[in-house]
Amino acid sequence: MAVIQLLHTADVHLDAPLGALGEQGSRLRALVREAFVRVIDAALEREVQLVIIAGDLFDTRTPAGATLDFALTQLGRLSGASPAIHVALLPGTHDCRAEGGLWDSPRITGLPHTVHVLADPEGATAVVPDFDLALHGCPHLCGRGGQRPVGVLRASDDAGINVGVAHASFERGDVKDDSMFDAAEIAATGLDYLALGHWHSWEEHSVGDAVAVNPGSPEVAGFGEREPGAVALVTLGDGPARVERVPIGRLRAVSLEIEAGDLGGTEDLVARVSEHADPDCLLELTLTGLAPPGVLVETDTLRERLADDFFALRIRDESHPALEGLDAEAFDDRLTLGKFVKLARQRIEAADDDRERRVAERALHIGVAMLADHEGGRE
Repeated sequence: MAVIQLLHTADVHLDAPLGALGEQGSRLRALVREAFVRVIDAALEREVQLVIIAGDLFDTRTPAGATLDFALTQLGRLSGASPAIHVALLPGTHDCRAEGGLWDSPRITGLPHTVHVLADPEGATAVVPDFDLALHGCPHLCGRGGQRPVGVLRASDDAGINVGVAHASFERGDVKDDSMFDAAEIAATGLDYLALGHWHSWEEHSVGDAVAVNPGSPEVAGFGEREPGAVALVTLGDGPARVERVPIGRLRAVSLEIEAGDLGGTEDLVARVSEHADPDCLLELTLTGLAPPGVLVETDTLRERLADDFFALRIRDESHPALEGLDAEAFDDRLTLGKFVKLARQRIEAADDDRERRVAERALHIGVAMLADHEGGRE
């Protein structure tokens, strides 16, 4: 049996809108393209026999012409290699399979014979005789829930190496998705390697002799908690599949949580966040807990001061003001501060919903902090 190497990627999401990143969205779209080029470079440099894209190469089922041109040009580098590098393409949840859609278009059906499009709605098998290899894939179908793509994959007895491709979420109780699989379905496949996609971070779901990996996106595609993107380099045909994680991406995403009660003010917050400064980091900061009475933390100031210290910065203020000690009875209502506290407390009590109450509480907190700077509100 021949020993082969394959490079496995997924969830590239070419030209995704990335609206949450604002002006940085266009920069990240460019970096995603650059990362896909590096995926192709890695395949050529390592002279692999096969590249697998396990769904969501595109961010939509109707990619723009320029996006399709870019992708097919990169895949053409593999077909044009000597010898040609085979490619397996699977429709994912974003670029899903629709009758008469992208995967039935002449530009896809007219690809070289070394490009295997696993788009048959009932599941597809492509045989590569040169490597004694069979590829098995079940595409994600547009607009259909309850799909179990791994469950229909089975190894072929007449192939020396069997590789499956699926785009779905591992069933673990806390995730609901239109496309799922579980450990029992993996074990039943009899595959040598299962190339997964859908989740954007590296995951391993091997069961027994069936080695199953989701490599995540080759480039970080948004906020969260993610290491730089990678691809899986897989060796098959000489014992169990051997998998190596090959770094590809430039960016990382970090989620940082800070307790508001530990802060003495805006400068304290700026100092804490500055410790994580990295121009290649997408930082999502969440403020939690109770902010001390009279201590004002200005998140807009933080954003202005540190915007250039990160690739992207998102701030979620989920903290609450500590209102104990801010009762109207504790203040002289003949003074500005006392009058303000009394009116703010009335507004809080009259709030119709949680959002209105939260806004009123925040106003009380900010107002006390500002008025306290003026000699306790004395006129």
